Amino acid sequence: MPQKSSVVARIIAKFAFMAIGLGITGIVFGLIGALIGGKVLGSDSFGFGALGLALGGIMIGYPTGIIVGIVSIKKILHQRGSLLFGILGSIIGSVIIMALAEPLNLNSNPGLLFGAFFLSVPVFCLGGFLLRK
Repeated sequence: MPQKSSVVARIIAKFAFMAIGLGITGIVFGLIGALIGGKVLGSDSFGFGALGLALGGIMIGYPTGIIVGIVSIKKILHQRGSLLFGILGSIIGSVIIMALAEPLNLNSNPGLLFGAFFLSVPVFCLGGFLLRK
């Protein structure tokens, strides 16, 4: 029988690697969303409107990439978990950071806001996915 500490370390490592993989797919989709959002205003405008739409593309594309990643983990790697709770966790993780940005003063530092956003979405998504049915 394996020791408890090695089993716990294996579970933590599995969670961390899944979160990193979800983060990578989220970043890819976030970059695609930023490119699409920046091009919506056209190639002649390089102002704050294009920047705002690029940031909006990131805010929509990153959770979309996390959802695509969790679906691929479920379908391709055949991991056991709740897909519905994973998708809900991704949505809740992104909404909760945006809702708490003002009360927690996260919006005073963009690095802190986006760092919390980029960490919370995959963690909430995996937390929901790994809940037992």
